[in-house]
Amino acid sequence: FFQKTLTAIRNWFTLFGWSNGQNPISIPYSLRRDVRKVQMTSSQEKVFKQNLGKDTKTLHDMLFHLSGQLLPGITSSQSASLDPVEQLHRQHSTLLAFLKNQGAYLPHVLPEFLLEPDDYKKWIKVQTVLKVDVKNTDVFSDKHLFVLEDNIFETMSKQVWTDVLLQIYKVFVLRRLSSRSVTDTFSLERVQNMPRIRREPLSSNIYSPYERTILTWLNKNYENNRKTVWKDCRKGEI
Repeated sequence: FFQKTLTAIRNWFTLFGWSNGQNPISIPYSLRRDVRKVQMTSSQEKVFKQNLGKDTKTLHDMLFHLSGQLLPGITSSQSASLDPVEQLHRQHSTLLAFLKNQGAYLPHVLPEFLLEPDDYKKWIKVQTVLKVDVKNTDVFSDKHLFVLEDNIFETMSKQVWTDVLLQIYKVFVLRRLSSRSVTDTFSLERVQNMPRIRREPLSSNIYSPYERTILTWLNKNYENNRKTVWKDCRKGEI
């Protein structure tokens, strides 16, 4: 199931995630690699496009295409006080905060999980030293480190990058759907024996209104096909 999900989301972003046609991606390899191509972007769209260049496509480029927004807090040059790994970690922190503010659900994704393996090891090494130094002082720290073996990290990286893309799709693409996009939505919910899904914003703390519209549509089509394929069976016998 996970592999089918990964393949579907990879194909969609390859075909539709970019402003200038197709851009083949691999999860997580090209995503975490290409983010290094353009470390920073400008706060102005014109300079942003100049900085990216015609042949350079990064996660920031994709976000700008899908949302029309630039990642906040990203400047045109790196801070001299931060090493490249710390800089990347901050970018990923900014990315996650930005997506969460748009409605993404990513509580299990830590910025370090989005790094490349070597960068992850460097970041963990530095943070471990800092954590030891803090323990030797009177300063309290509640920062938790998750030290993963190489094979576990690769599995985690693939999972979290897939989840990030799914949430990007949810908050910037799926939200374009409205009840008016579905033919006669009110009648869809009146199909006999079909589970009722309320679309009011506060009726669920799991699914957004546009997700519930999709679920309503899926239920309606399932019910119609159930009657066609199993027309002589009662619902409880399926």
